[in-house]
Amino acid sequence: MAFFDNQMIARAMQKRDKTRVALRKSACGAVLIDGMPFSVSVESDGAANKKGVMLVIAGDAVENGDLTVDMFDVTFPDTMGKPRTIKRKPELYEKKEGGQVLRLWMPEINIPACDDPDSLTGVPRTEEMLMNATAHQMVFRFTPRYSGKDSEVMINIYPHVNPLDGSCTEWVTLTSDKDFFEHGGLAKIMRKKK
Repeated sequence: MAFFDNQMIARAMQKRDKTRVALRKSACGAVLIDGMPFSVSVESDGAANKKGVMLVIAGDAVENGDLTVDMFDVTFPDTMGKPRTIKRKPELYEKKEGGQVLRLWMPEINIPACDDPDSLTGVPRTEEMLMNATAHQMVFRFTPRYSGKDSEVMINIYPHVNPLDGSCTEWVTLTSDKDFFEHGGLAKIMRKKK
């Protein structure tokens, strides 16, 4: 068994560029369920930047109006490193190439420099490192409203200055079935990952 996978090696190679502003996923819920809270969190994976963070939710469910989000609770470190939480309403944004996405622009988020710039793994190895890592996370919490069939949406969170190379993207199952896991939802997710 290899100690490092291709993603870890690619990430380590990218970190040689000390000016690259990027984010990496800290945690993400497995499924968006109508009316139930969901959260996704990211942290810095590169250089510091003060130009803000963007979150975009895209997919057919957003395009045809089946998925809506009324409000986001966003927790992030302030300039003193203390957690700050604000509420923000997302906008339904019309893309230049047509269609729409849910978009949340957070110009007040300052991205700190990555805590482990030379490490091949982002896994905290001590309790102190774990506490330090969680203090630098940006956590996005929201409750989806969805009325369609099971689908998938893309959640993309990125630094405003580096949307292509610095983004953190996750595809998430979306359902209106409040008893999704009781109806075999976990098995569906596991089959898709194989």
